[in-house]
Amino acid sequence: MKVFKQKLSSAEISAIIGGEKQEPSDILLNNVSEAQEANESSIIFCEQERLLEEVQASRAGLIITNQTFAKRLANRPIIIVDKPYFSFMSLVSYWLKLDADEQEYTIDPSAKIHPSVSFAGKVSIGANVIIKANCQIGDNVVIGENCYIDKEVSIGANSRLYPNVTIYERVHIGKECIIHSGVVIGADGFGFVLMDNRQQKIPQVGTVEIHDYVEIGANSTIDRATLGATVIGEGCKLDNLVQIGHNCVIGKHSILCAQVGLAGSTIVGDYVYLAGQVGAAGHITIGSRAMVGAQSGIAASLPEGGKYFGTPAIDANQMKRQIIAQKSLPDMYRIYRKKLKGEKCD
Repeated sequence: MKVFKQKLSSAEISAIIGGEKQEPSDILLNNVSEAQEANESSIIFCEQERLLEEVQASRAGLIITNQTFAKRLANRPIIIVDKPYFSFMSLVSYWLKLDADEQEYTIDPSAKIHPSVSFAGKVSIGANVIIKANCQIGDNVVIGENCYIDKEVSIGANSRLYPNVTIYERVHIGKECIIHSGVVIGADGFGFVLMDNRQQKIPQVGTVEIHDYVEIGANSTIDRATLGATVIGEGCKLDNLVQIGHNCVIGKHSILCAQVGLAGSTIVGDYVYLAGQVGAAGHITIGSRAMVGAQSGIAASLPEGGKYFGTPAIDANQMKRQIIAQKSLPDMYRIYRKKLKGEKCD
């Protein structure tokens, strides 16, 4: 259950998300929850048959649902919309913004901020934050406790860094980005060359560019480029524990799920989906709108628009046929051994 500071009426909620009201209630609502834990001040949603009984039995003060379930929720305060889950989450986003507007904009006395740092407006900076020389911090930026921001970093308006984020020098972060705890952006790319029987470090002197509306999950890492920039495109969403190697370029609105790893100079198109634990070899291209199944290994470039799976990743339907065929291998091998011995096969 998420309780919000500001209470809303069913009429206000209807105005926010649209839809048709039935059985309006005068109760002010202040939280969103699952059906089982809902109380009279809760809002829940219903768009799946398997959850209908729980919704019917709930104490929720308002239910967001669609026309399919409206008649089966008779005498309950409801708002009828086309897409209940989407409308519900739009309401949550609106409510979160209302709460965020009450953010206290203070700089903790323990923060160490270089005099050359420029602020474009109000900011909130937590305890023990360090911000080095010549950084540019946009309006309404929130920087959590124990963050470290090296010199010449820029952070766009309305972005938020949760506690314990580390940003190396000369990194650019766009507006309205969310960076969760433990993220490291701009560490050296993994570059070495064997010379005289020793691994010699290749200097990593590029940077990282995080475009607008990006969200980066906890403990993810994005390496700086050897030269040029590692780029995370507008609207991308990175899950927890994602590793982006040096000089990678990720297009707009792509999704990288937990434990995805991209080796250096991987190019990812727009609207790509990489499921959990996908690994990509370096210097390849993954085409726009490609989808790659969990635990796949991408050894070569993939065309745009396809669905891929397996190691090495191939067309998903072909891989499914191979998996099915593998189930017959023991019987096929048994028949093969009998034929070698000249025995009659069953």
